[in-house]
Amino acid sequence: MFNAVISPPISFQNLLKVLADPTRLRILGLLELEELSVGELSRALGMTQSRVSNHLRVLREELLLRERHVGTSTHLRANLEPGQGPNNGYPSRLWTTLREGLVSQPEHSADRSRLAQVLASRSDSGLDFFDRMAGEWDKIGAQFKTGQARQRCVASLLTRGLRIADLGCGTGYMARALTGLTGHLVCVDRSEAMLDQARERLDPAPPGVEIEFRKGELDALPIEDDELDGALAGMVLHHLADLDPALREMQRVVRPGGMAVVLELAPHRETWMHDTLGDRHLGIHSSDVAAAFQRAGFDQIQIESVEDRYCPSPPPSDGESDARSVALPLYIVRGRVVPESA
Repeated sequence: MFNAVISPPISFQNLLKVLADPTRLRILGLLELEELSVGELSRALGMTQSRVSNHLRVLREELLLRERHVGTSTHLRANLEPGQGPNNGYPSRLWTTLREGLVSQPEHSADRSRLAQVLASRSDSGLDFFDRMAGEWDKIGAQFKTGQARQRCVASLLTRGLRIADLGCGTGYMARALTGLTGHLVCVDRSEAMLDQARERLDPAPPGVEIEFRKGELDALPIEDDELDGALAGMVLHHLADLDPALREMQRVVRPGGMAVVLELAPHRETWMHDTLGDRHLGIHSSDVAAAFQRAGFDQIQIESVEDRYCPSPPPSDGESDARSVALPLYIVRGRVVPESA
């Protein structure tokens, strides 16, 4: 934000004296066109910074400048808006007349030519910066706390108003990503305690979104045939003894042409997850999940890698003060319920 320098206004006679100096008129002529740092202004005028600074001091005293501070740099702009400004608006009214004479001066034409070079150099400098930093940008310019902003931005391109189910919703961590992106959300879990946690996490629902919580098993979903436009099961299948009943149920409750999506863990060797997290399988091969999709009658089945990791906290081993770090790979499998016309 710009800030006008605050000082008592001087007399109209002194204002005329300030604006009678040709160098100050050249400065105001450039700062009316563009916001400039002191160094940029000096280069555009072809003058030393010390000489320019002396004139800037006088213009500040007359409140003819607006300033914006960025770190140790000061960026300047002329404070000459019509009908506004200090000293009863005299500067803006005088400037309307003085500008007409300034634009016809050879010095102003040369100033504008140098200004164009300064602005071109500024643009090139910015481009050089991004060229230099391209290899490191993911580390310094793409860091987000949760990744939700990026996810919401991309998901905003999706059709609103769909009926979606989060199967094996747990505490609602997957469902939360869907709120605001779908018109009707059905959360299903076998545990009433998990559903209570999901209710708390997802309350209140965004305007225009209806959320239901239904207790049930993945192999006997409390959902009608073709009730949904889509369904997802995030980090659930590795808890099941058999994949096929769950995939058949997903195929049953999703309408023809709708999609089912599974997020799963790749095989790993973290045996502690059997007891600590209740995992029946230490991950599942993506090909096995895709085969279950096919047996359930889905088509257009795709396997996608995920640029993310699951990072559960293992219990400390004997003699260890801190738990070791774990980062397990993930993947997505999706399939379409065959349309009736196919």
